[in-house]
Amino acid sequence: MKIFICQHACGMPMAGTTSSAAGFRGEIMLRALLADITRAGQSQVSVLRDPSLGFIDQPNGTSIIPWRHQDAMEKVDQCIREADAIWPLAPESNGVLESISRRVLLHNKVLLGCRPAAIHLTGSKFRTSRALRAAGIAAVPTYHAHSPLPSDTHAWVVKPDDGAGCSDTRIFSPLEAARKWIAVQKSGGYVLQPYISGRPCSLSVLCGNGDLVLLGCNDQRVAVSDNQFHDMGSTVNGIEDDSGELERLTRRVISALPDMWGYVGIDFIRTDQGPVVLEVNPRMTLSHAGLHASIGANPVEMLLAMLRDGHWGVSKHQMSRRQVSVDVNAYQYHAQAASTVEG
Repeated sequence: MKIFICQHACGMPMAGTTSSAAGFRGEIMLRALLADITRAGQSQVSVLRDPSLGFIDQPNGTSIIPWRHQDAMEKVDQCIREADAIWPLAPESNGVLESISRRVLLHNKVLLGCRPAAIHLTGSKFRTSRALRAAGIAAVPTYHAHSPLPSDTHAWVVKPDDGAGCSDTRIFSPLEAARKWIAVQKSGGYVLQPYISGRPCSLSVLCGNGDLVLLGCNDQRVAVSDNQFHDMGSTVNGIEDDSGELERLTRRVISALPDMWGYVGIDFIRTDQGPVVLEVNPRMTLSHAGLHASIGANPVEMLLAMLRDGHWGVSKHQMSRRQVSVDVNAYQYHAQAASTVEG
């Protein structure tokens, strides 16, 4: 199978410059994805890549195709036509992931990811919260800035409705400070969520053909500096689910959001009253970089097995649950050092 990894910086010029996409850790995920695809025995992989992004390890059988700004969309279409299956590696911000996914289906190619309708729904934190709460799932209430807001909340989180990761995500108290900040921003599209005290966590899920498997229950490391949130990484399978509460939550979330397929990340806050869903990512997330080492199985190989054979190829009981740290700062140091050596 010829697989084309459509990295978000290629062919979608606005994706690399907007604040709502700034939290998307595409480079970390690309390296992990390339390694897992190669280990899965896929010998023909192509990546359309902006040369300005610097050096990247290139496994055997991987073609790195450079692009220029003026011919980016032509290159994207060409790579889609020449591939059997396409794995979009893009943020939902600005409709980038949805646009790439629709393009894949227009070419009648295999889409290794969620369907456009699911991306459209979960690409908005407001729509996601509304859908989950309508299904009776505990989710963080999400409001537009002009909406009437409850007066008993002590702090508010402001973020882009279509943001990726912690991009442009801030905390304010009181509410008037949040509204004043939003009012002076050049870009619109911000939403407000009440700050909920608890432990930031995430779930790494594969879903397809009416089935799902929960691969990771992850502890997220988030810091706040100058009232802005910063994603520091995660400990993959750093939290336990002995009671099965998180697996039940996963199944309820996926059931409430139609057309989810492939890799899905669910962010939630673990509170004394139980888990509260923060957002749903219809794509690969940063924790993927530690999944293979954590579970002792290749998530990409499992997904391709579902596509090919209708099952995951690995049972839940065959997987381990080692704690594996994914550190953003350590990766950035390594990437800078590699770029310096290459230069």
